[in-house]
Parts: sequence; structure tokens; C-alpha cells
Amino acid sequence: MASRQPHEQVSTSAPDAPAATVLGHPRSDQILVLVGMPLFGTALGLFLPFLARQIIDWPKLPFRVVLEFLASAEATWQVMAFMGGGFVLGVVFAFVALSESLTVTLTDVRVEAGTDDWRQAIDREDVSAVFLDGGQLVVLDHDSRQVVRGAHAAPGQSIAAAFRRHGYPWHGSDPYAELFQKWDPGSDVPRPEASAVLAARREALKRKSGRDVHRLTQAAEELGYTVREKGTEQYWRPLVRS
Repeated sequence: MASRQPHEQVSTSAPDAPAATVLGHPRSDQILVLVGMPLFGTALGLFLPFLARQIIDWPKLPFRVVLEFLASAEATWQVMAFMGGGFVLGVVFAFVALSESLTVTLTDVRVEAGTDDWRQAIDREDVSAVFLDGGQLVVLDHDSRQVVRGAHAAPGQSIAAAFRRHGYPWHGSDPYAELFQKWDPGSDVPRPEASAVLAARREALKRKSGRDVHRLTQAAEELGYTVREKGTEQYWRPLVRS
């Protein structure tokens, strides 16, 4: 059986242009998401009325009105409507899942990365460190700003190999990890305005607004701090010149 490979392409736009490596979702993942989610949504729509009828008599059920509506769907057109709705939701979730993952384009002189919500570019000479933090790819500049931070679908070994191949300073872990401190409302951050930014950023994380999270991360860095998160919990540290 063939091994699972990342979506990696090497191309040039002109004979004298530097070779570019493009890292994105493995093709197998793209097919699985784009086909699997709509099929799952369709199947869920088909079986929802049956499942609702099986549990409708359970005591203390939440959303009983919704379950009663689902359980009453017996006509063919009603089931077909549920299947169609499930298919549409599956398509929407598939495209959202793919759009939230980073696409990275590397050359020997520049890295560009981003999602549908934002894009960022940095010259190789301005990069001080590249590493994986959990499932996220991070690129730091010489002020330790997180120029790029985002989830990436490609295997970690492939990402590391691509950056090393193009001459970027790859690290096995975050070189500033020990400087991070957990932030909570009321936490002591040296600049009060940074706490306001972090409070707004926490709300953006709860809303899953990638655009606002990225914008507020940049706002924190303008105040001299950078931030990362685990779920909706945030950790901050001061910027460090390398």
C-alpha cells in the first residue's frame, strides 16, 4: 500500500526564478474531507428521524421539541429534505476545515503562508526560527514576533525537511517556550493595554474568528508581547531581540 504523502509541489515561474515548494493538505486528506463530510451529513440526515424515534420517550431529554419534530418525519419528502440539508452542511464544514489550514510557499529567499482569512510573507534573512508548536507551524522574526502561526495539515517531518532544504533555521521546539506565562482576566501584564487586547483576543477565540485572532495577535506584538493559545486559554511573553 502506498504511504500517505503531503501535498508538496516544486515549481518555478520563470527560468531564473527560485524553485518554490508548496506545502498544503495531503491529497488523500482533501479527498477524504471533500467526499467524506458531505456523505456523512447525508447519512446523518437519513437516520436522524429513526434515531429521534428511538430516544423520544427517554426522560429529561434536552431539546425535546426538536426531537419530536424529527421523530414525526415519516414522509419520503421530509427524509429527503433532511438528507439534502445534511449534504449542504457537510459541504460547508468540508470547505471550512480546508480553508482554516495553512498553505505555505517556500523559496530560498522568502516564505509566504496563510489561510483564507489572512496571508503573511517574510524574507529568509529576517527569519530567526521556524518550529512546530503542537500542530501549529510558527515562524519567528529577529524580534521573536510570530510572523506565521497556524495549524498545518502536512506531516511534521515533511515540513521540517522542506524548510531545511531551503536554508531556514529549523528548531525542534520553541526557543522561547520558558518565557510564556498564562493569562487570565486580572492577570498582571506589565502594560494594561495589553490585557485589554488579550481580553478581546479571548473573545475572538471563543467565536473562532481567525481574522480577529490574527489581528489582535499583531496588536499585542505592537505593544511588545506575543501570545499563543491552547483552546481559549492564552499564554503571553515579552518580545526578545535575537
